[in-house]
Amino acid sequence: MSRRSRKTPWLHRWSRYIITAIACVGAIVTGWLTYEKLTGGSAACPTGGCTNVLSSPYAEVFGIPLTIFGLLAYLSMGAMAIAPLLINPDLNKELRLKLETWTWFFLFIGATAMTVFSGYLMYVLAFELQSVCVYCISSATFSLSFLVLTILGREWPDAGQLVMSGIVVGMVTIIGTLGVYANVR
Repeated sequence: MSRRSRKTPWLHRWSRYIITAIACVGAIVTGWLTYEKLTGGSAACPTGGCTNVLSSPYAEVFGIPLTIFGLLAYLSMGAMAIAPLLINPDLNKELRLKLETWTWFFLFIGATAMTVFSGYLMYVLAFELQSVCVYCISSATFSLSFLVLTILGREWPDAGQLVMSGIVVGMVTIIGTLGVYANVR
């Protein structure tokens, strides 16, 4: 009796590595932008809009540069993506499987929040600040990439739970964002 083994799709095998790579690039860029913001420097920008964005009231939350929150988000996404891969499956398969399951869910939560927040920031960029910032657009693209990779990067056992979790996280993110930025202008 022959058994066919189902081949794992390439995206399932590589999504965590891709997420980690994107997170590393995002962390480097937001780290550099944080440095520029804290030292009063100006971001090298082909459009000139980046300096406008970094000096706007939207660039800080409670007096803390928004880039610091971006840096923390990228570092968290990178850590969650790579953590299970650092555990040798031959030595501790059960721990690795548990960590994979939990981190996939938290990657989805983080990616959803980042994408919703980035969507709001793209609105602010286009309609409030009327600027073009390549770093902001790149970050929004990275966030959306995280979301796509977390959704397609594995088989989800319960799509309904995923959708409901995404709706709740999205609503909390947008309500919190609107609350924080209610008095900015």
